[in-house]
Amino acid sequence: MFRYLGLLWNAESVPAAAGAEGLKRRIQALMPAWKLVFTGTGVAVLATDCSRHLTAQSLYGGRGIILGEIFPRPSPWDAGAPVERAQFAAQETQALLETQGRILASRYWGNYVAFILDGERGPRYLFKDPCGSLPCYFTEHGGVQLVFSCLGDCRELELRFEVNWAFVRARVANGSREVRKPSLLGVSTVYRGECVRFSREAALESRTQYWRPDFTGTTEFADPEVAQRAVHATVVSCASSMAGGHSSVLAQVSGGLDSSIVLGVLSDLPSRPNINCYTFYVPNSVCDERRWARYAVQRLQCTQIEVPLAPEKLIYEELPALAASMEPPSYFTHWQKGPVERELAARFGATAVFTGEGGDAAFCSTSYVFAVDHCLRRHGLGLQTLRTAAQVAMRRDRTVWSVLGKALVREMTGDKDAAGERSLEPFRRLVSEDVQEPAGMNLETLLRSGTVAFAPSFYDVSTSHHCAAPYAASPLCAQPVVELCGLIPVDVHFDGGRLRGLARRAFAAEVPEPILRRQWKDRPLLQLREVIALNLPFIREHLLEGRLVKERILSRTAVEQALCEGPSSRGAIGSEILTDLDIELWIRDSA
Repeated sequence: MFRYLGLLWNAESVPAAAGAEGLKRRIQALMPAWKLVFTGTGVAVLATDCSRHLTAQSLYGGRGIILGEIFPRPSPWDAGAPVERAQFAAQETQALLETQGRILASRYWGNYVAFILDGERGPRYLFKDPCGSLPCYFTEHGGVQLVFSCLGDCRELELRFEVNWAFVRARVANGSREVRKPSLLGVSTVYRGECVRFSREAALESRTQYWRPDFTGTTEFADPEVAQRAVHATVVSCASSMAGGHSSVLAQVSGGLDSSIVLGVLSDLPSRPNINCYTFYVPNSVCDERRWARYAVQRLQCTQIEVPLAPEKLIYEELPALAASMEPPSYFTHWQKGPVERELAARFGATAVFTGEGGDAAFCSTSYVFAVDHCLRRHGLGLQTLRTAAQVAMRRDRTVWSVLGKALVREMTGDKDAAGERSLEPFRRLVSEDVQEPAGMNLETLLRSGTVAFAPSFYDVSTSHHCAAPYAASPLCAQPVVELCGLIPVDVHFDGGRLRGLARRAFAAEVPEPILRRQWKDRPLLQLREVIALNLPFIREHLLEGRLVKERILSRTAVEQALCEGPSSRGAIGSEILTDLDIELWIRDSA
């Protein structure tokens, strides 16, 4: 798996320079596969497992390096053509330096981390792209700023960090959403769209957020025909650009609209890679996605692997610990997906897995209630707004006046959380009362942020970071798609009173009619309950006798009641129990 290590130090300090040289030699001695991909005054960057799609690209004149993949920003009005990788010759590099890296957030997109040097004696900048999954962290070690992507590499260098309990409290209170507190003491995160400035002495000087998503909607995309063309062109351009470095890929096909859109777009590319599809399903379940996935795959006429999920085999006591990670990973997700995807990737020679992740947020499937708010802003209390309110009310089983009244209150008061009737993750039924915290993000922004609201998840931690694993590519999470869909008013996304109505129109040529008509998604609701029942003794031991209860982050009474009753409507739901278990196991494995 692609990884990098960067070293920043004060080149005028003899001890710091000696420490950096010693650390560099130690890395190359312990891990011979690492290559020195960039060196400058007080800077050295090493990388391993570079490939055609994730590479190390130097800036002109030795002014830095960009790790990962980066593309020029596509126009929403082009024909959806793929764009070539960005090149940073003299002019592009100069513009990047003049803006201290800001143009990376506005003129480019991709999945990358940039090291930027403002001359030999000037500051150093570290920028993480806004929507990609490649992570970036840094820690000071022996007078050197060590920048890294994978905690496992720090472990090999015998660097250990203690768990930050402030992070744990905030994480339990806010579910899996990103928490802007260090997860491990002594380690800092470069967040999505953030630029960190270091002095020439390698001292941290400032942190600036270069990118913030805009979900206000604009009149430019209020015309459904205009928005439809822009969405289609942008998704096609991003998908084709992401597929450009791969000769063979896997496509995760769930039978839902989003994964069907991605598969349909990939299948129509002029120079498409070899595509093999797979679908997870639960045997003997009333929620069987296979017949819908078959509709999507039949159009492509490619290999489809139907993979049965076996909850009865997910016995936590028998599972090895997941690899070291900066964030608490999901045992349930990684042990069900990781081994399967690695085996299929090896079988078909695939280097990436394409998914429909991000479609719920981008196409406003979970935020359609705000269609009334957006309609009010443009049309006032007219017929169009009443019609939209009636469509929302019908889907939510509410009265028109209830839906309209709440939208009016939100618009008049500016309180977007007034719509928070639905239960959102976290459900927080096990959390101690003195630990619960506000989410820090209004409901509409949260629902439309998608992956932006979560910490990057790049590595398959069900295996060693030294092992090969396919790269997860999610075109609907690409920055141009996130930004464009945020500019389209929610009522335009809710075209015809249908969830993802605009997307259904935009990709009618790529998605089979039965999937376009489908307005629901099957979910194997009993799967989590079965896993919890099979692992109840293990879960009781680790939650009731674990650190979360001892530190009074979880309520012992609530945990006991939930595990006695099981994940019913009266107790904690299954996802909260397993999420808290993940955190408990992460604390254990981080010690």
